[in-house]
Amino acid sequence: MSSPSVTSALDGAQALLLDVDDTIVDTREAMVDAGTQAAAAIWPHRPDEHRAMAQRYYDDPERWFPRYASGDVAFEVMRAGRLAEVAAAFGLAVPDGAHRSYEEAYAPAFRRAQRLFPDVPDLLVAAEGASLPVALLTNSAQAPTEVKLEALDLAGRFDVVVTTDTLGFGKPDPRVYLEACRLVGVEPGRVVCIGDNLEWDVLGAEAAGLRAVWLDREGRGTSEPVASVRDLDELTAVLDRRFGPPAGDR
Repeated sequence: MSSPSVTSALDGAQALLLDVDDTIVDTREAMVDAGTQAAAAIWPHRPDEHRAMAQRYYDDPERWFPRYASGDVAFEVMRAGRLAEVAAAFGLAVPDGAHRSYEEAYAPAFRRAQRLFPDVPDLLVAAEGASLPVALLTNSAQAPTEVKLEALDLAGRFDVVVTTDTLGFGKPDPRVYLEACRLVGVEPGRVVCIGDNLEWDVLGAEAAGLRAVWLDREGRGTSEPVASVRDLDELTAVLDRRFGPPAGDR
């Protein structure tokens, strides 16, 4: 089966539904930067390993984050589980007060580390020029999502923001995509979900009746018959061809 084109995915679309982490925001680098400083606060005697600890926390080999996204564990339990896994992997104990020390070091560093991918602003301008509302759908919680948007001066920029707090679970449960569509006021078949996670942002969205485009920034490729782009500029170009660029400079 051939993959649909991005043009066909956007044809007749009435709203965009964007993922947040590693789609519009470089969450991987922010988490690793902040986690490096947090690991240093807990295990200062292992300075050469702090970044590796932070990378392992991000990689989440025991898949604590998917368990949180499905509603199986609370946010705090997920965080504690990931920290315990890192400690075990590096042969360390989790000292008393470690969770508080971790958060106190992590939170301000994470806010400072927020970076918007450079192809995001033009996509938002193109969507506005095409009169397409833009909603966010993330498996992160409301509080860290607000931190990201506020740090990037994007608070209030999006018509709808759906987090795991909205229904108590996240992608790929079909109900969360449908709730985002309901809140943005557009039928699922006219909403295009865009994100970097093939399972959550594309296959899950399509199973719920939405259209989808996979953001494959690393060029991994897939055998799945899905529309894909290497960057958001490709989507912007399609919108500009369909609706024309907005007046004035970007």
